Amino acid sequence: MRCRSDRSLRLLAVTLLSLGWSVQVPAEEDWLARSRAILNAMENQPRPEWLDSNPAARDARRQAMETLQAAPKLQPAERTPNAQADGGQKTFVLYASTSLGEAELLDILEEAAGRDDVLVVFRGVKPGQKVQAFIRELHALASRFDEGKQPHIVIDPNRFRSADVTVAPTLTLEDNGRVLAKVRGVIGTAWLQSRMENKQNNGAKTRDLGTHGPTREIAEVDLIEEMQRRVAQIDWAARKREALARFWERTTFHELPEATEDRLRQIDLTVTAPRDVTAPDGTLIVRAGQRVNPLDQLPFTQRLVIFDATRPAQVELAKRQGREAGHRRVTYIATRLDRATGWESLEKIETDLGAPVYLLTPDLRDRFRLEHVPALVEAKDQRFVIREFKVGGGS
Repeated sequence: MRCRSDRSLRLLAVTLLSLGWSVQVPAEEDWLARSRAILNAMENQPRPEWLDSNPAARDARRQAMETLQAAPKLQPAERTPNAQADGGQKTFVLYASTSLGEAELLDILEEAAGRDDVLVVFRGVKPGQKVQAFIRELHALASRFDEGKQPHIVIDPNRFRSADVTVAPTLTLEDNGRVLAKVRGVIGTAWLQSRMENKQNNGAKTRDLGTHGPTREIAEVDLIEEMQRRVAQIDWAARKREALARFWERTTFHELPEATEDRLRQIDLTVTAPRDVTAPDGTLIVRAGQRVNPLDQLPFTQRLVIFDATRPAQVELAKRQGREAGHRRVTYIATRLDRATGWESLEKIETDLGAPVYLLTPDLRDRFRLEHVPALVEAKDQRFVIREFKVGGGS
């Protein structure tokens, strides 16, 4: 038996496009859910089954990784770190924090302004602050520099961990993530460069050069640890129950009146081409004036059964039409379900029909010009045939 969350995904939307099906699911993940996705992606922790089966959640996990890297978009896209003659990617990295104050932060950004070989890194956001708010704050500082000279700025807690940075400012010289030299309390890249040259000339190994100026504790929390803390406080089972319960409250039913008589209608999709239609290589596909019917190229082999699932008589008719479909694939589409009993009523109807039940969408209603229920849609003689049935009682 499918879990209820799977049904909710199917019921969210069913759109018939070019005689094929496309399911559209709205993503309503909040920041904490995206945070959980980041942690799961990084640590390969098991995810709840309902989260894994949700296409929207899978998309949210992708967005989550982009969120963690959102700050690099502060950098001019066309600029990349300097490639050295030896083929390495050596970069000066200035580890900063808002605890340094605006004046010193501007000094740090000035050191990085207009340079492809200098990167300014922050560990995360200030306690209680939202990621986007912090990014806007960084944007405001970077915007003080002329276009094309704005410094590279990123939010990357992993860099702080890898370089073992615990105070700001800290300056390093790194080669593809490997720290070649590190100094605390200094923001001048020229100072570190000169020390590197001296050390190299003396044949000494360059690494931690100690502290050579005032430093401060880092005001920003480690973004990954903050996500872990917030995620640990979430009752995911309760979130799942609440989401499933809210589904029926939010669902819009596109109801149709009950048929008062049996009726048969046909829709001819044939059109006359107003002009020649050619392929990119000039091959003629359709000549002007030619009559074209999409069903000639895309046969419609389904039987759609549209019904009001709150009316027992219509449910019985839908079941009968399904049995009589022969070789055709049957798709059951409901215009309405019982909100009060929600998943229980849906489960009962799907069990009775032995197949999934989808909700009617405006697009589907308009494409087949549906007017009453119960109704049946299928193709015959290159036309769509819509049958409406009068059913008695059973309401």
